[in-house]
Amino acid sequence: MIKIKIQRQKNKITYFEIKGHANFSEYGEDVICAAVSSVGQMTVNGLIETLKLKKKLKFTEEDGYIFCDLKNSGLTDDELENADILVESMYSYLKDVAKSYKNFVKLREIKKWVMIYPFLWLRKAFKMPAVNSFRK
Repeated sequence: MIKIKIQRQKNKITYFEIKGHANFSEYGEDVICAAVSSVGQMTVNGLIETLKLKKKLKFTEEDGYIFCDLKNSGLTDDELENADILVESMYSYLKDVAKSYKNFVKLREIKKWVMIYPFLWLRKAFKMPAVNSFRK
């Protein structure tokens, strides 16, 4: 089974990992493995070659394993915006492959929440008033 993990933060993909083999057919003839690894490699190569991010990008490409961490690569906002176009294209394709071949590809999307105000969700959940120590 190919397992794909996508992490988002603020609606942007910040991390992706593709690992495993589909075992749809024999090694070298597995079209599902070829499709998934091709789009993963194309995306990483686009980030490296087209966007010129090789010196910054944290990534690994090995047999049956691709990972890319955009969040911790020290990219500028413009670089992240450009990278998002490539990564979202990859995601769109992988989502379709996972839908068509559910027994061979599992896609998991994780949305990371950024807490601007700690425990704001707790205050809202219990309908607690905002506390402002500077108000009298």
